[in-house]
Amino acid sequence: MKLCYFNGRGLAETSRLLFAAAEQDYTDFRYPLEILDWKTYSFNREEFDKAKSDGSLVNSLNKVPYLEVDGDVICQSKTIERYLGRRFNMMGDTDLEAAKIDSICECLRDFKTDYQTVRKTEESDREVAMTVWFNETLPSKLNALEHLVNTNFSVGGRLSLADVSLFSFLTQFFDNTEAANDSMNNTPNIKSVVETVRSLDSVQQWLNTRPVTSF
Repeated sequence: MKLCYFNGRGLAETSRLLFAAAEQDYTDFRYPLEILDWKTYSFNREEFDKAKSDGSLVNSLNKVPYLEVDGDVICQSKTIERYLGRRFNMMGDTDLEAAKIDSICECLRDFKTDYQTVRKTEESDREVAMTVWFNETLPSKLNALEHLVNTNFSVGGRLSLADVSLFSFLTQFFDNTEAANDSMNNTPNIKSVVETVRSLDSVQQWLNTRPVTSF
């Protein structure tokens, strides 16, 4: 399999963590991306733009990430994650467990959407908005999600997509990693799941050897 994205964590990192957790080999293809201005989303991405213009990305709607599997292309990051979850036997043992795993992942998607609103707050108000997010909003959301998560493993008794997604969200998604970690102080189940994933040797190896990137 070949996972294609920019040279950053972003929308592909949960999938990369799934490969690591499952100890599965794959090609980690990265288009070079030079960030000119985050505020205006100004980038230099010549190789990616060339691939778009020559039709190489037509099957992914000219977007990344996408996953190549035996000549076929799967686009959309969440679809890729669910596909890998099924392929790596990380979607539970029953349809009900699979639905519970998926529901946790969808809750995290909602949390990310809410956070993007905070990030877009006017610069003069952003520091206050971020403080409220990490001290009040995120802990409140995690307290609610805690009721859906079991100790050590979110659903069932083994590693799932929900576990890897929680780890990715709470340790890789936010720039303020210390505040994100503190947001779990009152959610022992979620914290135990994050620590379960963190303790995997294959995940530690990935974190220690992956390319250093700006996002």
